[in-house]
Amino acid sequence: MQIQPFDLYLLSPELSLVVMALVVMAVDLFVKSRRVIAGVSLVGLLISAGFTISLALTHTGTQKAFSNMLIVDTYALFFKLIFLVIAAVMALTSYEYVGKYIKATGEFYALLLFSTVGMMFMASTTELITIYIALELTSIPLYVMAGMLRHDERSAEAAVKYVLLGAMSSAILLYGFALLYGLTGTTDLAGIAASFSKIAQGNMVVIVANILILAGFGFKISAVPFHMWAPDIYEGAPTPATAFFSVGSKAAGFAALIRVFMFGGLNAVDVSTTVIAFSIVAVLTMTLGNLVAAVQSNVKRMMAYSSIAQAGYILVGFIGSFATNRPEGNSSVLFFILVYVITNLGAFAGIIALANLTGGERIEDFRGLWQRSPALSLGTALCLLSLAGIPPMAGFWSKVFLFSAAWSLGQSWLVIVALLNSVVSLVYYGRIIKVMFFDKPVKEDRLVPTMGLSTALLLTTVALIVITFVAQVFLNVASPAASILLAR
Repeated sequence: MQIQPFDLYLLSPELSLVVMALVVMAVDLFVKSRRVIAGVSLVGLLISAGFTISLALTHTGTQKAFSNMLIVDTYALFFKLIFLVIAAVMALTSYEYVGKYIKATGEFYALLLFSTVGMMFMASTTELITIYIALELTSIPLYVMAGMLRHDERSAEAAVKYVLLGAMSSAILLYGFALLYGLTGTTDLAGIAASFSKIAQGNMVVIVANILILAGFGFKISAVPFHMWAPDIYEGAPTPATAFFSVGSKAAGFAALIRVFMFGGLNAVDVSTTVIAFSIVAVLTMTLGNLVAAVQSNVKRMMAYSSIAQAGYILVGFIGSFATNRPEGNSSVLFFILVYVITNLGAFAGIIALANLTGGERIEDFRGLWQRSPALSLGTALCLLSLAGIPPMAGFWSKVFLFSAAWSLGQSWLVIVALLNSVVSLVYYGRIIKVMFFDKPVKEDRLVPTMGLSTALLLTTVALIVITFVAQVFLNVASPAASILLAR
């Protein structure tokens, strides 16, 4: 395989970020300054974002490189920008927390960048082996980040559980990929889609492969019954790492899952059986996530189950597109993921700020926060209202678009289940807001978040407000990215 200069240009967002991750490690050896290391990380993310935007502006359609293993299209670019935004916000929100609790500054930021590279590859490859390698590049840094509170037994437990369950899910996913390869003789998704047109309905190998792949990716998106890792790991891991798991890992998992199932044409054979499997998982994920979240007292565990429930909503939209081979469901899914990422990052910025200032992670620690830090309370509350889908917040419009698309694509019963679950979610999101604004404060003092956390919360809140007023514009941006998955 001969590498062309243009191939390197298509790879430039990932390549530049790898270089800057290595620079962060080198700088950490000689300059023990958290500010410098965090600054270098942000510069690396900005450079990668510049290359990504350049690719978006200068190239239309689909570009392929490295024997079709790397693909650059609107779908890949959409997710790459999301991953870079996630990493940038995490670099801001984690600054104070890393210095106070983790100490290993260089390692934390280098792992953050390497995992982001893996996520970007998960969205921009159409070859099964490369998808698997990208998945491991994403996951291994996350395993380490989960255990970076070295003197906390819960953190060590979280890391061990994450490694063991992650290894199991990777093996299951790889077995599903192996079945696809054995059936079609290729690991290229376009080649698999072409081969499926010649496979008769009722082929059990296809059904088993689909279910195994769903199980493998189900771990990454924390879908029931593959969610068992999320609550304990969210609670035990450093709070910034928890925030990164809740948005980065989930978005990357969905990016790869949608690419494999839609671009790979896995709905060409026995689609009804696979749709039933997806539907069962979606219903269980929404219902268990919301019901268990409603009885949590630790805010990180509550956010873990909230994250599980959000995965169920996303699956509803995806099922609509998968069952009909139409892009409307996936368009709404991409918009929903964008809003979810921004909203969850803002909510976790508030949680991290409280942890930095008081050391508390329980819902009762939010009592009277409005009187102690009005700006922090307001920003966090807006994000929680958006997660709950309260109008006119951006989260409301993301659910309207998602449920409307799924309903129009014949998934009315799933939409009804999702709506009922959305009502349940009001209980636990509303409980935090009630505690913040109407309960007496734990102490009569003033809490002032750091500049990084304040900036992150401000940016996410402003982004939510902007999306609220121009939601249709962002949906129109997501539509071409979803449509290109059907153009093999």
